[in-house]
Amino acid sequence: MCGVGNAIAAKIRSIQRRALASRVRFAYRAPMRHRPVTQNGLQGAVGWLAAGVGLIAVVVITALTSSANNAFGAGLLFVGLLVGGFASIVIHELGHAIAAWLVGWRVWIISALPVVVRLGHKPHFSTKLAHDVGGYVLGSPPTAKLDRPWRSAIFSAGGPIASLLTGPLFIYWLATMPPQNWEDPTKAGLLGVALAFGTYGTLSAAWTAWPARGWGGRPNDAMMIIMALREPKSSDEARGAGWAGALFEFGVEPSAWPEWMRDVVARAGHSPWAQSSAPVLAFMAALDANREADARAAAERSAQEPGKVLRAYVAACLDNDVKAAELALQDAKPTGWNAIDWLRALTEARIFDLRGDSAAAQRARDDLASEIADSGAPQPFWDRLLVDSAQK
Repeated sequence: MCGVGNAIAAKIRSIQRRALASRVRFAYRAPMRHRPVTQNGLQGAVGWLAAGVGLIAVVVITALTSSANNAFGAGLLFVGLLVGGFASIVIHELGHAIAAWLVGWRVWIISALPVVVRLGHKPHFSTKLAHDVGGYVLGSPPTAKLDRPWRSAIFSAGGPIASLLTGPLFIYWLATMPPQNWEDPTKAGLLGVALAFGTYGTLSAAWTAWPARGWGGRPNDAMMIIMALREPKSSDEARGAGWAGALFEFGVEPSAWPEWMRDVVARAGHSPWAQSSAPVLAFMAALDANREADARAAAERSAQEPGKVLRAYVAACLDNDVKAAELALQDAKPTGWNAIDWLRALTEARIFDLRGDSAAAQRARDDLASEIADSGAPQPFWDRLLVDSAQK
């Protein structure tokens, strides 16, 4: 049974990776945020080029600070380099967002560096480098009719096009500037913005316009376009469940999903041929809508490894049954899926409560709250479950 469980867990992780890879467009990636495993020579060359640009910037700043009179200009130049780099990422991500709107898709999240903006919510500052350095846009079709490969391809192409139209233009403009402009402190700062914007914009265009998989096997924008156009035709149920899983992973609560995705998840949760993630998504949707009976039914239908955690949550948080919850968790293996890991943490906190160990329960909730806060996106669904757990 151990081998079967591991195979199931691996399948779930594979489904998640495919769903996320085909639904979220990641833009310019800082080399430090990934494990040092390269799968493409061009991306490695671009990484070294970026490092060389940084070294040149350090040399320039050092030269300017060799004179006290130039210290202020050096400081402005350094700030300008940071601002320009950030601006190039913002432009790249806005290119994706504009492309999504042009094809009729909804944009949920725009992220650049540590700033995550979910439209309609206050900005979120993330410390999860795996998602947010340098940026991403989360978009989805509002209807099944608009979920077409060519729309996905345009969505992916928006970022490289924006970078290609702006980065080289700024480099050309800088090349026409008189050298003495760099000697004026204020002009040096402004030129630093333009230098970083043009350089990083051009690098971002080169990095994402050539089909490749980067660190961790994540496809870049050009590869996403190819994957979208070559993706085999699948049913609305399979595509809807994939979209719902991607939205949920990035903090979009089930009540906010488009109606067609909620309907698909509800149907898939009853189907024995659906993806193994379907009962989990149906369970989360039921919890979000306070439909206890549907949550219980989804937990019972989930025969895969995550189903043990779902049934443990029902036992602990809905039935106040410590023994049944502990029995369900006894041989539940880690899945690498945040939704299941966080649900397990809530279940364990509730078990501590039922056993009278309120201090341990609070520590468990505090640890989970910290992990949720560092997840890379606002998580209103989990925030609400945390509050409900503390009030029981």
